[in-house]
Order: sequence, then C-alpha cells, then structure tokens
Amino acid sequence: MGYRKIICGVTASAHSQKAALEAARLAKENGAELIYVYAVDLTFLASGNTGSLSTDVVRESLEKLGDQILELAEKIAASQGMESKKVLREGPVLDVLKEVIMEEKGDLLVLGHEERTFFEKALFKGDVEEHARELEARTGAEIRIIK
Repeated sequence: MGYRKIICGVTASAHSQKAALEAARLAKENGAELIYVYAVDLTFLASGNTGSLSTDVVRESLEKLGDQILELAEKIAASQGMESKKVLREGPVLDVLKEVIMEEKGDLLVLGHEERTFFEKALFKGDVEEHARELEARTGAEIRIIK
C-alpha cells in the first residue's frame, strides 16, 4: 500500500528515534509527506503532586524540550533526504495524535515503543497496542509500532 502522509509521534527515547528514522525511510520510499508530532502533555499536573512548580514553568520547559526533539527528528529525516513538517501541540498524547492525523489526513502513524517507566504508566492507562487499536478505529490510519 502506498502512503501519502506519514505521521510520527516523537519523544526523547531511543525507540522514538528509531521510529523517526523508519517514518523517514517509509516517506521516501512512498513519496509521502512526513510530519513529526510532539505533544506537550500537562495532564500529570492535575494530580497536584508538583510542589511549587507552576503550570507555566512546566509548559515552557516541555515546549523547549519538544522543539529540541522535533529538531532532532528533522535531522533524522534530512539524513534520509527527506523534508519534514513539525507539529508541537499541547494536550494529552492520544488526543494530539488523533487531531493531527485527522487534520492532516494521515494514512500511517509510526510510533516507537519501549518498556514504560513508572511516570509513563501513570500518564497512559492501558498498553500501547490497545491505544494503537483505538487510534486506528478513531482515525482510519494504519498504526505501526517500532520496537
């Protein structure tokens, strides 16, 4: 199947970088547009366990981190001879991915996956495969998980 728009969710993990590379390779192979997405997810702040950190400070820090991660993904794409679009958006990760897939009419979402940390388990209820099936059902896009 040929892809027209490939979306790749990125984080700072090594698995995410592998996914970014695979997304760039697939985009080149298919002549597809490549879009990297970073979600600034502040839902963990609702727990109230952040001490004296303000929401604005956390948001700003995560946005700066997201910019750096998206720049790295852009360099990965360039290493494959591909240009990429970068999207940094605030919201829960699954919601952001769904929004971008729908807005961009993406037909493939590429995600990296590694064993979750305690923090990640708190952010994401259920397993990655379950979330992938949910995204497929809600968007119609194929989901590919890179381990």
